[in-house]
Amino acid sequence: MARPTHADIDLDAVIRNIYEIKHHIGNRKICAAVKADAYGHGAAAVSHALNLAGVDLFGVALTEEAVQLRNAGIKKPIILLAPVPEEDIKTMLEFDISACITSFDFAEKYSEQAVKNNKIARAHINIDTGMGRVGLPHHNAVEDILAVKRLPGLGIEGIFTHLAFSEDEETSNVQLAIFNHILSRLKDAGMKLPMLHAANSAATLQIPEAHMQCIRPGLILYGLYPPNIKPNGVELTPVLTLRSKIAFCKKVPAGTKIGYGHTFTTRRESVIATIPVGYHDGYMRQYSNKGEMIVRGRRVPVVGRVCMDQTLLDVTDVPEARVDDEVVVYGQQGGERIGIEEMAKRIDTIPNEVTCAVGARVRRKYISKGQVVGVTPEGSFVPSGGLSEVVANLYADKRATQRQLAQNGAA
Repeated sequence: MARPTHADIDLDAVIRNIYEIKHHIGNRKICAAVKADAYGHGAAAVSHALNLAGVDLFGVALTEEAVQLRNAGIKKPIILLAPVPEEDIKTMLEFDISACITSFDFAEKYSEQAVKNNKIARAHINIDTGMGRVGLPHHNAVEDILAVKRLPGLGIEGIFTHLAFSEDEETSNVQLAIFNHILSRLKDAGMKLPMLHAANSAATLQIPEAHMQCIRPGLILYGLYPPNIKPNGVELTPVLTLRSKIAFCKKVPAGTKIGYGHTFTTRRESVIATIPVGYHDGYMRQYSNKGEMIVRGRRVPVVGRVCMDQTLLDVTDVPEARVDDEVVVYGQQGGERIGIEEMAKRIDTIPNEVTCAVGARVRRKYISKGQVVGVTPEGSFVPSGGLSEVVANLYADKRATQRQLAQNGAA
C-alpha cells in the first residue's frame, strides 16, 4: 500500500518558469542546472519539461547524473559543472558529455583518450575568479587555457566562472572584471571565444552584466527565489508541493509532555495529530517546535521533536481534523500557503537545501494539466505525448501579448 507522504511536481510550472526567465534575459541560452536530481524534484521528468520549454543545455555535477539523463532520453548537450575522476573519461566520451576543465593535467588525459578513440572531447573551461573552490587559478588562466586549446581532439565549447556572492553586486562585479580581463587577453592572443557563462539564479535576476551568452539558473527553475534577491518582474511558480495525511489523532489533557526529550508540554487540553513525515523524508529536525503545516486550510504548529518517520502537530484549533485528512507540508491548501523560502529562513538555511533534503522514499508524482503523468520510484518517468504543449503555447502567447502592449504604451 502506498505511503501517503508524497511530493507533487508541477511540470507545467517548470515550463512557466522558463518562459518567465526567457522574457527576462532576452536572446541568451539557458543551461538548466538539474544536478542533485534537479534539486530534489526528479531530474528525468523535470529535464523533459525543460527540454519542451526550449532550454539549450543541461548542467550536472556528476558523470552518473549525465548518464541518467542520456538514458532518460535527453539528447541536448550536457555539461559537467564540476571536475570528475579521470576514470570517468571513457564514459564521458561514450555518452557525449562535456567535461569541466579545471587543470591542464586532466585536459591532457582527456585529449589523449579522445584521440585514441577517434572522438571529440567536448569541454567547458572553469576559471576560478574568486569562488576559491575549483577552476583554473585566474592569475595563470590565460596561459593555461591557451595550452589546453592546443591539445588535439579537444573541443572547447565554453568558458565559465562561478560567482561566490551573487547577492552582492560589488563583489560579483570584481569577479566579472577578472573574468572579462582574462577573456580580453585571450582575444588579444588570437583565440576565438566560445560560449561564455557566469550567472546563477541570483545573478540572472539582478546582475545583467553576468548574463553573457548563457545563464545557468538552478533554484529559479523550480519556482523559488534566492534569499535576499528581488524578483525584478520575474513571476515564478513553485514546482514542489509536499503532502501527507493525518495517521493518528489523540486528545490529551493540559500538562502532557510530548515527544522525544519532552521538549513540549501542552498548556490546555489538546488534540495531537501524528503525520508520517520525518527527518528521513527531509523534514529537518530543526523544525522541532518551530515548523508549521496546513490542515483543512489552516496553519497548525509542529510540537515536540521531529522524529525519523513522524512529526506531531497540535490541531486543537482545527476541531474538524480527522485521520486521513490531507496535510500540506510545503505548498498551498485552500487560501493558505507555506512557502519553501519561508521554512528555509525559519531554520537559517537556503531553499536549495530544503528541496534537496526531500528523501528518496518520498514518491514524486509528476503533474501536467492536472493529470499524473509519471510516478517515481515505482517506475521510470516516461513523458506523455504533448506534455504541457497547451500550457506552453498559451503562456508564450500571454507574454507576447504583454510585450506588444508594452511596446504600444498600453501597459
